[in-house]
Amino acid sequence: MLINVRGFTLVELMIVIAIITVLGGIATPALLSQLPDYRLNGTARTVFASLQYAKMSAASAGKEYRVQFLLDPVPQRYQLQQGNCFHGSDSWKNVPPSNEIPPQVWIDHATDYRGTHQAGTSIIAFNPTGTASSGGVYLENSRGNLRSVKVSSTTGRIRIDTTW
Repeated sequence: MLINVRGFTLVELMIVIAIITVLGGIATPALLSQLPDYRLNGTARTVFASLQYAKMSAASAGKEYRVQFLLDPVPQRYQLQQGNCFHGSDSWKNVPPSNEIPPQVWIDHATDYRGTHQAGTSIIAFNPTGTASSGGVYLENSRGNLRSVKVSSTTGRIRIDTTW
C-alpha cells in the first residue's frame, strides 16, 4: 500500500529561508538609507494636515484656532490651540494631542506675523472666515533635503513645497 505524502522537504525549506535572508540583507540598507526622506515627507504631510484641521475647526466652531510651533525643546513639537473669540482671542486652550517632530527631521526655522524664528515659538492662526496669519514651517532632514509648509494670509491656502 502506497501512502501519498505531500509537503516540503527540510532541504527545500532551508533553501527558501536562505534566499529570503539574502534578499533581506540586500534590501535593508537601501530601505534604511531612504528612511530620513520618508520621515521628512511624512512630517510635512502631518504638519499640513494639522494646519488644515485648524483652518476647518475655526470655520466650524466660529472661533480662532492656531498651531503653535515650539522650536526649543528636543524633540521639537507643535500644538493645536483654540481661542475664546471669533477674532482677537485673549485666552487659548490646548487641543490634544501635542505632535512631536520625529527623529532625523527638524524645524530649521518658522515664520509668522512677527518674523522669522529659529528659537522660541512661532504661531500660525486661522480665523473663522477662512483667512490666516501668514507663515510657514521649514523642515530639513539629516540628508539635507528640504520641505516647507506655507500658509497664505489672504486665502488661508496651505501648501507643501520641496524648496524654501
